[in-house]
Amino acid sequence: MKKNVLVTVSGIAILGGIAWFGAHHAERVMVDKGIERFKQALGPDVSFTYTRAKPGLLGRSVRFYGLVFRQGPETMTADEAELSKPDTQDSDVTRIHHLSFRNFQLADPAGSLHLATVEMDDLALPTRTEDPVAPTMQSLSIGHVQATGLHGFASALQSDIAADTAVMDNFGANEASHLQARNVSLSTDVAPPRHAHADSIVVDGVALADLYTSLTTSAPYTAHPSSTRDITIDRLSMDGTTPLMRAKRVLSHATHTDATEQEVSSIQELELRPDVPNMGWLPSLGYDHFVGNIVLNDTYTPKTGTLHVETFSIDSANMGRLHINGEFTQAASASMLNGNNADMQVTSMTMNYIDHGLVPRALGAIAAARGLPPQAFVAFVQSQSATAQNPAYAGFFRWLANPGKQTLSIGVKPDQPMPLMQVVATLGNLASMPELAKQIGLSVQVH
Repeated sequence: MKKNVLVTVSGIAILGGIAWFGAHHAERVMVDKGIERFKQALGPDVSFTYTRAKPGLLGRSVRFYGLVFRQGPETMTADEAELSKPDTQDSDVTRIHHLSFRNFQLADPAGSLHLATVEMDDLALPTRTEDPVAPTMQSLSIGHVQATGLHGFASALQSDIAADTAVMDNFGANEASHLQARNVSLSTDVAPPRHAHADSIVVDGVALADLYTSLTTSAPYTAHPSSTRDITIDRLSMDGTTPLMRAKRVLSHATHTDATEQEVSSIQELELRPDVPNMGWLPSLGYDHFVGNIVLNDTYTPKTGTLHVETFSIDSANMGRLHINGEFTQAASASMLNGNNADMQVTSMTMNYIDHGLVPRALGAIAAARGLPPQAFVAFVQSQSATAQNPAYAGFFRWLANPGKQTLSIGVKPDQPMPLMQVVATLGNLASMPELAKQIGLSVQVH
């Protein structure tokens, strides 16, 4: 009896060993065939090597060690990589259900990228096609990716980028993506050096694959019609050789259609230092930096190049509150915050301003520049109200000498659209040259 039991157990063990060896051998054969098909699908310029490959159950997955992947000018390496095929019977070897890497590095002419760990789902790898009508390359697409320990270099920007963690969904041509990253840094040492940092960045609705193509090929990036874009940035800072800017939170929502681009954006607790372009006047007025909040609500019509500003407000506790709305032409884009609207023309504009201390400082600086005591220049401004032919202008000069808590409302409507910077310069010279008011169709109210 015991002898029969031993024979039976031994037989089962031998059969199990044969079955395991057979299954393991079958898995190895399946993996080898799959790798060969994979190489062929990616094209003749592909080099795919590794020090060791460990197949998973029934060849549905494989783990590579010492992976090196080259395609054209692009090189990818990883200490360890695991690849899983889709659960379906899809024979397309370039479609991957799940892909993970440890110590991942990527280098190509566009830059370089290092990730401590990365996991991706639902990949379609770029491949060459034999169809003469189709494009020569199928673009890369990724359903979901999450990574840690990110550090990269973008050649087009000559900048380093880093993040503790990053999560992205829907990366592919013409796809609106979602990106969320924490502890993000962007740094460039090309003059002038800039170092930016954010605690977190969330971007929805931007076609990140198209943006990447734009950066690598210098082709312009164009937002797709009928799309919505949202951006949230927390604890943003930017430094050069000195501190430049701080912001507690940046929010931006934009909607694009075939006809219009609408934007609502805000910057909370913004700080700007004198070394920021166009902010060099701060020390001359006794400010070491600007502190305030900004809100923008506008609609841009690309076909006509017109910009309707519903609200553009700047609120600073120790300077003042400025609210602007109006109609503009020759606008470069929907946003007044990007600094690309130097050629913007004013069709009509209304400004409401409540002073919180900026006006007396400005008058004092003008007086000092003219070699006058501040009181003497204020008296000169007051004298202008007595000689002003228009009562509205007289009210403006009285307000200028003593703004108090009254609201100054200024309307501008030139006969022909006028450059925005010319309008601003004219307003700045009204105290000494009130005759300029007619050039800009000025109207003034104090209430």
